[in-house]
Amino acid sequence: MSADGKIVLGINASHDTACAAVVDGRVRVAIAEERLNRVKHCSGATPFGRIIPYRSIRYCCDELGVTPRDVERYVVNSCRRNAIEHLRAQLLGIDASRTADLPHPGHHRAHAYSAFYCSDFDEAAVLVVDTNGSFMERPGESPDALVLERKEHYTAFYGDANGLRTVVADFVGPGEVSLGELYCIYSAAMQLTPREGPYGLDCPQSAGGKLMGLASYDLGRTEAPALCALHGDHLEISLPRVVDHLERRGFVRRREPGLEGIFGFEMRPFVELERREGSLADERYISLAGEAQRALEGALIELARRLHAETGSKNLCLAGGTMLNVTATTRLLEDTPFERIFVQPAANDAGIAIGAALYGYRDILGGRARPYLREPYDTCLGRRYRDDEVVDAIARREGQVSARRLVSLQDKSEAILPRLMAGEIVGVFEGRSEFGPRALCHRSLLALPRDPAMREKMNALKHREWYRPVAPVVLEEDFADLFEAPFASVPFMTFSARCKQAVIDRAPAVCHVDGTARPQTVTADRSPLVHRLLCDMKRAGELPILVNTSLNVDGEPIVETPEHALDAFVSSHLMGAIVIDEHLVDRRT
Repeated sequence: MSADGKIVLGINASHDTACAAVVDGRVRVAIAEERLNRVKHCSGATPFGRIIPYRSIRYCCDELGVTPRDVERYVVNSCRRNAIEHLRAQLLGIDASRTADLPHPGHHRAHAYSAFYCSDFDEAAVLVVDTNGSFMERPGESPDALVLERKEHYTAFYGDANGLRTVVADFVGPGEVSLGELYCIYSAAMQLTPREGPYGLDCPQSAGGKLMGLASYDLGRTEAPALCALHGDHLEISLPRVVDHLERRGFVRRREPGLEGIFGFEMRPFVELERREGSLADERYISLAGEAQRALEGALIELARRLHAETGSKNLCLAGGTMLNVTATTRLLEDTPFERIFVQPAANDAGIAIGAALYGYRDILGGRARPYLREPYDTCLGRRYRDDEVVDAIARREGQVSARRLVSLQDKSEAILPRLMAGEIVGVFEGRSEFGPRALCHRSLLALPRDPAMREKMNALKHREWYRPVAPVVLEEDFADLFEAPFASVPFMTFSARCKQAVIDRAPAVCHVDGTARPQTVTADRSPLVHRLLCDMKRAGELPILVNTSLNVDGEPIVETPEHALDAFVSSHLMGAIVIDEHLVDRRT
């Protein structure tokens, strides 16, 4: 059976549920369910069981102009074996023969497909590290009970024209935690996101970015404890040893013995967290964050060096939520023999949808096209909203907002730039939305970075913590003049760079406490409006850098629709204006 022209929908059924459509090896459309139902890190969990991401599936079909019955294959994945059962039970009217899962354990393989087949490498090593991969379970005492025996820890692959082969498959057993879990446990010890979660008073899906931001304040002073040990290919991180270490440091107390026989997310009955009463600015919390970051970086560097020795490749692909840590990915470029690294922009579990669809295209339908060897991957995979949809959304807020049409890029720049120069924050909603946790100038908040207080203003608008940095966006051709980095461009915000003196002096809002930033480089074809703004700033003698952070407020998911964008604008007095495609929207006075 030929794969030509056939539609494969990949579905992630773990947290960050999502759907992606692949045709002829190219990702045509992808969306996370949270962008549509507005539930952050949506897992599909309900009191009645898990539901598949219906909204995302419909969204992808509508964008392609097809019905669900026109889809050739639905390929699902989660961390557990029963994802295919849930899919078949809920895809009413779709024959079971058109549904599939990756062979178990397949969670890390789905991550690997999302990275390697979206890269421009004809061959590469692939490293997947996350908090939890596939769960390997056996039947328990009752028919419905399952007992967890081990779970995927990290998996290394080698990809070339013959496909992806496994190089190392490491598993976590009872009494151990994964490298990603170690980071989550440190975050829980500091209660960075005070919400009930599997490791204590913390939300593990929010742990990574927060802990990475706070760790920068340690300035590399704290050494990593000896918690990670490589025994052959097995990376052992003992849960009792981690708890003992945190107990000595005064962050947890053991309630019960027995940590040797449980998995990390089962630790809550056995371990009590010391309630944080002081500020996270206290040295003990900053040093703990630095310790966690050093431990993560050290382990990843060692795994990558071993993978290079095994494969000899100059190229490395990365996926799994842990690989969203830009400080660590940059260390991999600097301190391992790999010369080029591609990080899947949706490295979290949402990206599983892409990997599952690509697996279906290649391994089920037999497709062999690799379009991204010839053209750059683009993570702006949402739908493009029609002008009448924007007009209708604005009309529904009559009395709250006013709008005027600005068709040309030059008109938009001439209207927006003076407001940015005056210190306003301007929202930008342009074209297709980004797939992944980072805004890349299509659903962004922009501001001038010359006032160091702009970072605090942005964090106040988004209800974020004081220690969180904001990112710069720059022209690709200006990147080397403004930043020092082991790469020439970074279109997806997947690495960090060191700020040169001009940035420190003239754009302090985007320079983090350790002198680094998480930049995005833009070109005219990828981000036309922001590219034009930066060019006009340059012509006016201004340093061509803008603050770029995601367009969302009050901790909600990044906006997807014109309605969402207007809701965010109306609810936040700190946003001066918003551009929604061809419309500049102001508050009505």
